[in-house]
Amino acid sequence: MITRLSLCALLLTGTAAYPQIKNIHATKKLTMDTVQQHKAAIIEFYEQTLNHRQLDKVGQLVSADYTNNLGVSGIPGFMAQLNSLLQTFPDAQWTIVSIAADGDKVFVKQQMTCTHQTPYLGMAPTHKALTNEGTGIYTFKNGKVISHEILTDRLGFLQQIGILPANITAPAKQEEVYFIDKFTVPAQAVAEFTERVNYNRNFIRQLEGFITDQVYQQQGENGQVSIVTVATWKNQGSLDNAKTRVLEEYNRIGFQPAAFYQRLGITIDRGVYQAGN
Repeated sequence: MITRLSLCALLLTGTAAYPQIKNIHATKKLTMDTVQQHKAAIIEFYEQTLNHRQLDKVGQLVSADYTNNLGVSGIPGFMAQLNSLLQTFPDAQWTIVSIAADGDKVFVKQQMTCTHQTPYLGMAPTHKALTNEGTGIYTFKNGKVISHEILTDRLGFLQQIGILPANITAPAKQEEVYFIDKFTVPAQAVAEFTERVNYNRNFIRQLEGFITDQVYQQQGENGQVSIVTVATWKNQGSLDNAKTRVLEEYNRIGFQPAAFYQRLGITIDRGVYQAGN
């Protein structure tokens, strides 16, 4: 009797379990199919949209709810960034070195080649052949890209063009960080801007974690001047604290950076660099 009951229990359990096992496999297969679709969509984006300039296909890939870490949103925002890049480097071409996917994300190791044919960050065209390597991270939702981030060697890229000096190397220690601001300043605003830069330099030198800083200046086109400030900090925590302290100082003296840059016609490009990046 005991044997018979055990056998019945096994049969009942087994009968109930088979549909569940099938559902698990079906779900897994669907997930794998979706991942492959995501990868295929990104490959097509690089080959067709980017390299063959089929920009009308952007809406097939990018969600209307798209946002990124720079505050850009929607398909128009995505297109504005892409058009700006293609206008600056009209012969740009991308190569997918490797591609992988995990869940809702696709990771692309990429290489971009281009020629510096138009003004960039105040630098007149140098007609240099440029190469920039990096990683693209694309996040999907409901079959479309909801956000993405491109991590590239911006330091090396700007050095190739000549915007940053070649003697700026990666920080000596893994935890050290460079905080680099690149300003394009109209000639008539250089004196006032330099006064502001000197105020900031004197202030940050008193903060914990500050190591050193440098200022580089280069004559750009149309009378504009490219000014690059490079501050080295002990670690990311020191830099974050410095940002907070600087904002507090700005509030104390009533200084508004955005209004200051707008009034003087100054544009800014900012980056943080760590060893190995």
